[in-house]
Amino acid sequence: MYEKHLKLAASSGVYHLPKTHRDSLKQAADKLGLPVLVADISACRKVTEALRQIGTALHLPTWYGANFDALFDCLTDPDEQAGKALVVLLNGTDNLQQAEPESFSTLIEVFQAVAETRRETGNPCWILLDLPVRGIVALPEA
Repeated sequence: MYEKHLKLAASSGVYHLPKTHRDSLKQAADKLGLPVLVADISACRKVTEALRQIGTALHLPTWYGANFDALFDCLTDPDEQAGKALVVLLNGTDNLQQAEPESFSTLIEVFQAVAETRRETGNPCWILLDLPVRGIVALPEA
């Protein structure tokens, strides 16, 4: 169902993906050989905690500083990311969104910048949020 969308580097971006569609997405990614990494930030009430958890889940390098700039740098570093498409499932966003709405907005902006940069370099990245967020559309099924 999502295979067609994941084949297009131009569709790289930040989207909402309902939990009920996760299995279909994982099957499509597996079929295409795309890694799917899951970052669960449900226990995080501070952005610093969320950034550390994201770094661990995404296997970011040891120099990752658990801040917004480092997150962007790690996910767009040509030496680390060259030729690698990536699908990230970001779970448990509601606690951070409620506790630190401005930091959460910044996190989404960083992910959008990552997706745009990677789209331009031909290394697509899809960041999929478990809950709807204002301004973020649902991942198209076909």
